[in-house]
Amino acid sequence: MGERIVLGTTTVDLSSEDFSRGYQEGYLRFTTYYQGKPLTDADVYGFLARNIYDSMTTDRYRAGYIMGWSAALHGQGRPGPTVGSYANAQQQVQVQA
Repeated sequence: MGERIVLGTTTVDLSSEDFSRGYQEGYLRFTTYYQGKPLTDADVYGFLARNIYDSMTTDRYRAGYIMGWSAALHGQGRPGPTVGSYANAQQQVQVQA
C-alpha cells in the first residue's frame, strides 16, 4: 500500500487501512465515552482485555484502536484518516505517500 502516518514523533508504515481506521475509531471512542470522566485501573484493564482479542476485527485494526484510545487518554494526537480519506488527512494526521 505504501502509506505512512505520523503519530506523535514516530512514522508508521501501513500495510492496510485497518490500522488508521482503528486509530481514528479508538480515539473517537475515548473522546466520546471516557474523556473528562474519572477512570480506574480496572477501567483501563477492561478496555485492553476486551479489545486485544476481539475476534470481530483484524489484528491491525485492534492495534490502531488501542493506540488511538491511548493517544486520546494522554491528550496526544488527533484522529487519523478514515478509510478512503487519505487525500484529506493532512488536516488530521500528517500522511505521506
